[in-house]
Amino acid sequence: MNTVAVPLTVIGGYLGAGKTTLLNHLLRHNDGRRLALIINDFGAINIDATLIERRDEQRIDLTNGCICCGMSEGFDEAVDALLAGTPRPDHIVVEASGVADVFSVAQYGHRPGLLLDGVLVVADAETVRARASDKYVATTVRRQLEAADLIVLNKIDLLDPTAVASVAHWLETQLPGVRILPATRCEVPASVLLGAHAQRINPVAARHIDAAHHPHYVSFLIESGQPCSMAQATRFMASLPDWVLRAKGYVQLDDGRTLLLQQVGRRCSLDVATLATTDATQVVLIGLHHGGERTSILKALHCLPGAELVTPEPAS
Repeated sequence: MNTVAVPLTVIGGYLGAGKTTLLNHLLRHNDGRRLALIINDFGAINIDATLIERRDEQRIDLTNGCICCGMSEGFDEAVDALLAGTPRPDHIVVEASGVADVFSVAQYGHRPGLLLDGVLVVADAETVRARASDKYVATTVRRQLEAADLIVLNKIDLLDPTAVASVAHWLETQLPGVRILPATRCEVPASVLLGAHAQRINPVAARHIDAAHHPHYVSFLIESGQPCSMAQATRFMASLPDWVLRAKGYVQLDDGRTLLLQQVGRRCSLDVATLATTDATQVVLIGLHHGGERTSILKALHCLPGAELVTPEPAS
């Protein structure tokens, strides 16, 4: 029996925000992962016909190895079927309905066989502020936003830069510490959206972001051949700058243990690694490009003995 937990990501957001667009983006840019999507209604996702290999009432098989399953028998039954399949999915993505309580849906990520990787909430840049104040839907919209580890602020192409900055600032004041990803058509790198809690991590490979297609993002690799204490590792994680959206990698302790460091938005953890692929500290940071990333990272490096910053690939 396979006992390795499969990461689960929940995608939420109010009606029309762009959840289906995000799902289709992930299917086309999955970084080689075998994704399994659990959705309520196949008709609502509108999967590109060029991706579909086979389709029946309860399942869609895609040419890239991904699959989509319906929830006609319930969520637990759908998950059990996916985990029992061969091969198992590398990652499960759940699309919550437009009016769902995303926090409640995310609790399924704590059931046996799964590991909650993150909650992504898509917000319509043009309407989210008004809907968050609407007497009929404000409670639903705000609960969704409050549950998010990352907010994809979608449709920024419909607003001028000043208006986008205003909406982003409003979200930051409403949700202190929230990580916001401005996007057009939900075009966000899969390495930002998925995989913070992968069982195996290759930090060098994870560092790569195609700058030509994602100029708003930047990645750095931190390396050290010297072990550190648990207190130093904890201070390092706490000192990561706000622009960091994803952090993942391994940290070597002075007691011989290896820690798996993981962060997605506001969710972070340091756990003993059981499948480490390196005997050195290697951590990749992925975040939004704004021009001052290197300086802010260098401050955090003081927490780790012998830590060095590997020069990132230039953003265009």
